[in-house]
Amino acid sequence: MKKKVINSTALQFTPDFPGLQGVTLMARQFPIEPFLVFTEFRMDCPVFGPHPHAGISVMTYLLPDSEGSFINRDSQGDFSTIEPGGLHITQAGSGIHHDEFPKITGVEAHGFQIWINHHSKSRNVAPRAMHANAHEIPEIATPSYRVRVVHGTFANQSAPHKLVTDISLLHVFLNPLQKIEVPVQSMAFLYELRGVAACDGTSLSAQRILNFEEAGDSVTVEAGRDEVEFIVGTGTPIQEPLVYGGPFVMTTEQQMLDAQARYRKGGMGYLHQYKE
Repeated sequence: MKKKVINSTALQFTPDFPGLQGVTLMARQFPIEPFLVFTEFRMDCPVFGPHPHAGISVMTYLLPDSEGSFINRDSQGDFSTIEPGGLHITQAGSGIHHDEFPKITGVEAHGFQIWINHHSKSRNVAPRAMHANAHEIPEIATPSYRVRVVHGTFANQSAPHKLVTDISLLHVFLNPLQKIEVPVQSMAFLYELRGVAACDGTSLSAQRILNFEEAGDSVTVEAGRDEVEFIVGTGTPIQEPLVYGGPFVMTTEQQMLDAQARYRKGGMGYLHQYKE
């Protein structure tokens, strides 16, 4: 059964910091949990510097059209280059420091940073890094569409990594005047990158999000006269309390106090400012 659209919201890029502009969706505002933060960004210089995360997983996906690459490094020794079309996941769990920035200052990186919620029982899993180069992300191509399986499964093709929270993230290129039906879980949203399309009688354009009702197990998108590019995010809401503490997300106040104490004692490691 096809899902019905319950909300359609037009968004736009805003200058968040010097060198960074973004379009940010948060679970506080949109029904996207177990996704907590979903940001399309354009960044051309280092912005944040080394910083900690705990209680969640943080995914960075660079779009294939990104002009530049990204560096990701963390306090456990990972040093990775995220190339256009590539992916990096920091499973923060009990806590880790990481740093991400454009490989070449002045060359814009275009992609998504996504925070993914953990169940209470998984807040303090061991930190680890997962990485996939562009050629390692499965692609399904038909005469109607091309789908990159950033995470999860589509058409019997699965991403090479697995998060502690079951989500799917699909990057879809839909050919002109074609349509695609995408199987989804109870929570699903669609974020348009370019082109004009329709879904459940609702029009789509760049930087617009569609949210869907829980009932139903698929969404269908029909392209207009040009190619359409969009992201489908789907998962099952965890529906546990959320306690936010900056870059930490926990289920209880005690978990947050424990995480903050662990951070102060150096239990999340250290990461010095990057020097070439």
